[in-house]
Amino acid sequence: MKKLNVGVIGTGSWGKNHARVFTEMSNTTLAGVFDLDQKRANEITKLYNTKLYSSIEEMLKDEEVHAITIASPTSTHAKIAMQAIENGKHVLIEKPMTSTVEEAEQIVDLEKSSNVVVSVGFIERFNPIVFRSKRLVERDELGELVLISARRLGPYWPDRLKDVDVIRDVSIHDIDAFRYIVNKEPKSVYARGGKLRHTYLDYAEILLDFGNGVTGFIESNYLTPHKLRKLMLTCEKGIVEADYMSQEYVIEDAEWLRTKKLEWKEPLSAEMHAFAEASLGNAPPVVTSLDGLKALKIAISSIKSVETHQIIDLNF
Repeated sequence: MKKLNVGVIGTGSWGKNHARVFTEMSNTTLAGVFDLDQKRANEITKLYNTKLYSSIEEMLKDEEVHAITIASPTSTHAKIAMQAIENGKHVLIEKPMTSTVEEAEQIVDLEKSSNVVVSVGFIERFNPIVFRSKRLVERDELGELVLISARRLGPYWPDRLKDVDVIRDVSIHDIDAFRYIVNKEPKSVYARGGKLRHTYLDYAEILLDFGNGVTGFIESNYLTPHKLRKLMLTCEKGIVEADYMSQEYVIEDAEWLRTKKLEWKEPLSAEMHAFAEASLGNAPPVVTSLDGLKALKIAISSIKSVETHQIIDLNF
């Protein structure tokens, strides 16, 4: 079996999981890691017996590295991604794709003129409850969808968050999941939010109009002491409440309450497997750079709505 040799840039609280997964999968090899924090990077190289690169440039020039994942601070994503594409590397960029829409557009355009795959780290796409919800909506199992909502709450991670707000960091997961489940783009967004404890927005409520009577609502924050990750669907003939973390799926209709814990699967492993298969040419990418751009546009428009107290029209 041909394997994808992957380098990981950024070995912090999330990047270290990238490194772990690439050592566990049958279609990948962890080629090496880079992090500005040499001590942290050294720990990963020793743990997985892999290579420590002295610079990003060294990794990108290495012909033995086929692909990279970027788990560094958001402000660094655009520059690293474009350098990687120019060096012929497949790229998975952790969300948010970039700091600005303009940077994301540059990456999308650069990918078009290359022979590489660019994907974005929307891990919930690979969560069984999201796939189950999409299938339920597509099959009209509970009639017409009226409302899709999510709550993504929990404490601040000071070691991880350096340059991004709660909407681009947290809400964007559900923005992408909603686009996938509803299978259409929202027409407009109205959002409220604020800063209670942090430099950037640390709580937000987002209202998305998908048209034809379908509304999306996302609540997120960095404030509550306990982590909560919920997805809810309100339909013509019943409701769904699902847990992103436990992957428990509850359907309530006119006849009965059905509670089912889906077979638990690690979304990150499924995500990286899909990225590897796309990079190896075995399958199309599940999450594209265009998905990353569109989700970012919605997130940035949500921030603009918070700032202006206006409904923002979305033109896709």
